[in-house]
Amino acid sequence: MSLYHAIETLLVPLIVLACAVSVVARYAPRTRERVKAALAARLGGPAAAGWRGRLARWLAPQAAAGCASGCDDGGCNTCDANTSNSTSQDKPAEQVVRFVRKR
Repeated sequence: MSLYHAIETLLVPLIVLACAVSVVARYAPRTRERVKAALAARLGGPAAAGWRGRLARWLAPQAAAGCASGCDDGGCNTCDANTSNSTSQDKPAEQVVRFVRKR
């Protein structure tokens, strides 16, 4: 086995693993936050010292930041930002769709 094959054997699975972690983090934000909180707790939490403390504080869950955080239970309809123009909550806002012919 050459050095090229050894590096390729190690590098390709690492790239695939990084891509899989990225996809899971994007499409399962609650699971990502639970895993990060569990890792932070295993490292000793905020009371840990040195590099373990810095890593635990970095992994600790942050406060949710509105609709885009992915952590609210009601979906994006719970925030007031998207209902500023509507007068009643049960009637959805209408949007006009215009079809334009390309020339």
